[in-house]
Formats: sequence, structure tokens, C-alpha cells
Amino acid sequence: CTFIPQAEYFDEPFGIDLAVDNRKFPDSLNKVFAEHGSDIHIDAGDVMHVTGCPEVWAGDLDCETKALVKQVYARDFELLCEKFEYCDEDENCCIEGVEGMCPSNLEEKRKTATYCSGTSSE
Repeated sequence: CTFIPQAEYFDEPFGIDLAVDNRKFPDSLNKVFAEHGSDIHIDAGDVMHVTGCPEVWAGDLDCETKALVKQVYARDFELLCEKFEYCDEDENCCIEGVEGMCPSNLEEKRKTATYCSGTSSE
């Protein structure tokens, strides 16, 4: 499911109706589990993810690449705004709650990140 637009999971006929904030993962999903009476708990060591490029993040992409991402995942960006109020499509972010999903020097990377204006998918 890595490259599948997440908005597709909300589509009929069997679409989901509960959105989980991936930016706050795994804490956000652990909260959902607890709210639904589950004793499942995801620890940092339970999370598998892409390896081999831990120092690369969204801020390293050039404006042309970001424009293509916005085009392919346009509905995902709409959902992020609607469900979690992440409405800045130019924000550079990573999943800080999962080891290796952000560069080790994230604060420095933020200072040199690529910011693009006028790359909206609309």
C-alpha cells in the first residue's frame, strides 16, 4: 500500500470511515485501539518501514517532483486538510514517531528544505 493513494481506501462500496493521523503514528493508532477497547499497542520496535534512505525526506524533493506528487495524491492532500487540518500542501514533514522515518539532523534539514510556491495540483 506504499504507493496507493490513501483516499482510495475511503471509496465505496467498502470504504473506511475512520481516518488515523499518520503524522502522529504510532501514538494516533494506539489511541484509536484504546478508544475501541483493544489491548493492542504498537511499540516503536513493531514498526517496519522502508530502509536504505533514512536521511532523505520530503524537503529534499525539488519543486517539479513535489508538483507530480501533488497531482497523483491530490485527493490525499484534500483528506489531510479535511480530517486533520493539514492544509499547507507545501509543508515538509515526516513521521517523527517512527525511528528512521526522518533525517537524524531534522532541524538542520528544515533550514535547507525545498519550499515551492505555485505547485498546487489544482
